[in-house]
Amino acid sequence: MTPLQRMTLPARLLLLAGLLAAGMAFLAVGGAGLLPWDTRWYVLVHTSLEVFSVVVAMLAFSTGWHGIGNRVPLRVALLAPAALAIGLFDIGHLMLVRGMPGVNGPAAVAGGVAFSLVARALGALVLLAAALAPRERMVGRRVHALALASALAVTVLVFWLALGAPHLLPATRVPGQGATPFKTGSEIAIIAIGALAALLLALRARQTRLRTDRYLAMAALAASLGGVGFTLYARPDDVFSMAGHVYKGIAYLFLYGAVHVAAVQAPYLRLKRSERSLLESENNFRSLMECAPDAIVLAAPDGRIAMMNARAEEMFGVARDAAAGLALDQLVPPDDGFEMQSCRRLDEVPFPAEVRRAATPAGQQIAIVRDVSERRRLESALVEQLTYDALTGLPNRRRILEMLDEATLGARQDGRTLAVLVFDINAFRKINSGYGWSGGDDVLRDCVARLSRQLPAGGTLARQGGNEFIVVQKSSGREAATALAESLLGCMREPFVLGGQRVFLTASVGIALLPADAGPAESSSAELLQMAQLAMSGARTDGPGRLRFHTAEMARAIRERVELEALLRHALERNQLVLQFQPRVSVMDGRMVGVEALVRWQHPTLGLVPPARFIPLAEETGLIEELDLWVLREACLRAARWRRDGMDPGRVSVNLSARQFQQAGLAERVRAVLHESGLCPSTLELEITESTVMRDTEEAAGVLRSLKALGVALSIDDFGTGYSSLSYLKRFPIDVLKIDRSFVKDVVEDANGAAITRAIIALAHGLNLEAVAEGVEAAEQVAFLKENGCDEIQGYYFSPPVWPEELESLMKESFRIGALLK
Repeated sequence: MTPLQRMTLPARLLLLAGLLAAGMAFLAVGGAGLLPWDTRWYVLVHTSLEVFSVVVAMLAFSTGWHGIGNRVPLRVALLAPAALAIGLFDIGHLMLVRGMPGVNGPAAVAGGVAFSLVARALGALVLLAAALAPRERMVGRRVHALALASALAVTVLVFWLALGAPHLLPATRVPGQGATPFKTGSEIAIIAIGALAALLLALRARQTRLRTDRYLAMAALAASLGGVGFTLYARPDDVFSMAGHVYKGIAYLFLYGAVHVAAVQAPYLRLKRSERSLLESENNFRSLMECAPDAIVLAAPDGRIAMMNARAEEMFGVARDAAAGLALDQLVPPDDGFEMQSCRRLDEVPFPAEVRRAATPAGQQIAIVRDVSERRRLESALVEQLTYDALTGLPNRRRILEMLDEATLGARQDGRTLAVLVFDINAFRKINSGYGWSGGDDVLRDCVARLSRQLPAGGTLARQGGNEFIVVQKSSGREAATALAESLLGCMREPFVLGGQRVFLTASVGIALLPADAGPAESSSAELLQMAQLAMSGARTDGPGRLRFHTAEMARAIRERVELEALLRHALERNQLVLQFQPRVSVMDGRMVGVEALVRWQHPTLGLVPPARFIPLAEETGLIEELDLWVLREACLRAARWRRDGMDPGRVSVNLSARQFQQAGLAERVRAVLHESGLCPSTLELEITESTVMRDTEEAAGVLRSLKALGVALSIDDFGTGYSSLSYLKRFPIDVLKIDRSFVKDVVEDANGAAITRAIIALAHGLNLEAVAEGVEAAEQVAFLKENGCDEIQGYYFSPPVWPEELESLMKESFRIGALLK
């Protein structure tokens, strides 16, 4: 293979473009005089070159006009008619050249020059139009014919001017002087248009990498370089003129190549690709048929089977050769509008299937069949799993609700009562903790056996989940439901044997009744179950082994709780929370030495909601964290404002909930509040209950040390009511022990209460802590506490919790409090 053959097409075209440009440059710089040229050769060479150009132009027209397909590219529709006009102009130019038969004077020669100019100008313009035309644009034969008609009209006009009215043509050459300015300007314009077309086509070819664009770019370049030769020639028979004709012939060759590729070769390649794609599609279709998990059967228009896949052979029990010619309806039932149908094997064994039948436009029938026998089996198994408990085999909550729907509907129709019982095993977690999950499973299975023996005829037992069971008793009244509940509770009194040990368990039962006169819209099955669940929760609070019927008060209490929770969630946003302050008084001199901040909820319609009503709800719902932070910030801001106004409330104590104390970053939040309020840390006291710090003493010690590092005081609230271990007191950096009010109220009448209170005061002083008594309400209690060295007293004897304005008055008149101790 030669180096030229190894080059790619773009490289070869680029090389040829360089050679063409170099050749014209060689002639322009004086190389024309070096070539062996004799003017006697002019007529023969010129005629040969022009005939060649005419033949190539006509080939380009014929190829473009008779291209493949009813639609042709827009560029072909422009180039092919233009090639015809250019070829005709070249014929006119050839016949009017001096030395050819029929030439009649200078006027004929001027006509020949006009034909040459018009042909080359039309070529340059149509190449520029091809560069600007959308590459993918296709047009119909009608547009193609219109372009041809336009080209012929231009041809007729030019021939009339050149032959019939040559005096109308501008002069192109003056004897003895050379080319006229019109001739020179025209040549330069043709060169410029050709060069612009060549540049645009080259840029497009670089982007599209299409041979059509590359050939058109070469045609425009060759035509533009040929125009240079026609501009530089001095006589029609010199070397420059012959070079221009050679370059023009090369341009026509590339034009023909572009038209051939666009009109013939490209459609032919597309057709071959379509054939290959069709063959591949057919092969892919056959492969897909064989790989498809469904049976596919193809039948001729007369309904006889023509083809089937391997899955169809297996599904219908017949080989494809034996099935050929059988009626499709013999295996697949006719399409009756139902997707799920019963198909038959050839041995008459039916099976459930999903069937899709369709017909092609040619009348062929296609049947796609999916055997759903396994799916039916899995669906049944899944329904079993979804509606029955795997451990006990009882109906689960979902299934019992369906059964309860049917039972309630029947009870309403027959006017009967219906009882729903929720049975809960108390403290079942100790079984899983002490004997493992397998021990718990054994107890549940044994429990099911016991409960099942107690069920009356028509009763249904289901497992709701965990250690809860549901019993539905039809035709039951209050007495029958009570008897059934007591029998269920009674069967639990017998011990369960686990690991050779006897374990005793109790249960709680909640009962909800559907009255005989219930309307159709009353007490749905889900509501009945919820009512029984509420009743069971109430029975569990009464103690083990209890039963309770659902009452309207239970539902009302739940609704109130839900409504209260919703209101509480908006209380902070709507500024409904306020603070009251209860003074703490020094036993020695009666001075107010501190105050405790107590949160209150001032609702616009409910009034002042007591803390005992909303604090537990806030702890259950998690709102206590936001509430605690609000109390801390508000108390610090209020205390700082008092001090700036010259009033001294002493230390301000704020309670921290267990949830707030266990949250990470507590010290940082307290630090931020102190910084925001400007309150001195030593004037803030944080109160934590004894049970809170004893949940995890190691973690609690770390939290308390981080708080103590801020400079705040720490106190243990409700001391004596929590854990009995006192070892933590020496490990925790606390400052105050607050004696619980349950001890203080009995110090006068109960010797044990008095002894405990003395011990707590002595313990606090022994650990260098302050002792503060809460709930002081009588003068005798004050005297006892003062006698036994208690440091501070807090209670209604001195002042109930008061509003900030009232506390300001107390601070201004603190001597009145001191007078109570004298």
